[in-house]
Amino acid sequence: MGVIGLDVGGTKTAGILWSDGKVAARVRRDTDASSTETVLEVIFSACRQLMEMAPSKGIAVEAIGLGIAGFIDLEEGVITEAPNLPFHNLPIKKLLEGEFSLPIAVDNDANVAALAEARIGAARGMRNVIHLTLGTGIGGGILIDGMIYHGARGAAAELGHMIIRADGPRCNCGARGCLEALASGVALARKVHELAESGVSSPMLEEYKKSPGSFPASRIAEHARRGDGVAKSLLEEAGHYLGVGIASLVNIFNPEAVTLSGGLLGAFSFLEGPMRSAVEENAIALSRRCARILLGTLGEDAGCLGAALLAESYTGPKR
Repeated sequence: MGVIGLDVGGTKTAGILWSDGKVAARVRRDTDASSTETVLEVIFSACRQLMEMAPSKGIAVEAIGLGIAGFIDLEEGVITEAPNLPFHNLPIKKLLEGEFSLPIAVDNDANVAALAEARIGAARGMRNVIHLTLGTGIGGGILIDGMIYHGARGAAAELGHMIIRADGPRCNCGARGCLEALASGVALARKVHELAESGVSSPMLEEYKKSPGSFPASRIAEHARRGDGVAKSLLEEAGHYLGVGIASLVNIFNPEAVTLSGGLLGAFSFLEGPMRSAVEENAIALSRRCARILLGTLGEDAGCLGAALLAESYTGPKR
């Protein structure tokens, strides 16, 4: 017996066939996000391929799980909004049930990543876990007593949009001073642009000025490693704000662990010191002492694995 887990993003869709606690097969496809129909075809074709592979491995697929970046109406299985996909009030659960005649589980991608890290990843065995995904933006998931916390309408755990500095920069969500506006890849890119425009000089900024449209956040870490003080300062500032956000989460939820994943961890050696200092300064001592800050161990597989674990809950005991 087994399940399919899919991680559906704006640029790629990754899927696994999961059985007996192991990945039995994988697929990966580019996501054509030009229309609802093209994305659905990528999802359907990935599921079909995995289902075709299952019999040769002695596996009968019993359910399908999806992790999707967006807001999900969990009762109806409807994607109400998805920032990087052309989905608006899409009844994804009903569509997949009609196509495959299997139970379908759908949740936010950061929620399922949190589930995976808590059950089989860095926080294995822990029941109260906060997960932060640090990349272009900042996402999050919350597990309380081993279960994903969804809130009243499934929109909980938008952790990147807690306000860290009320007078801070405008976030893409419209608010000011969100964690995402201060400590994400987008935030770092904005700061590089502002410094370059202000006339500050450094090797990093000189490189940026030559090709501002193709300067990835990963280059900031590279310049910091080469000793560029401006680059190092930007990352340390982002680490500080990240720590302030983590301290707030620790104070509110008293978790056993805060797990971190995402592309920005390539700069973690510069983020870590200021982050831990800010947690130490701002978190309540009792909660701080029991909250471990851990790097996720599942990497890019976290979304697929979490979606598979979600689907597995339809077919048997939770792991």
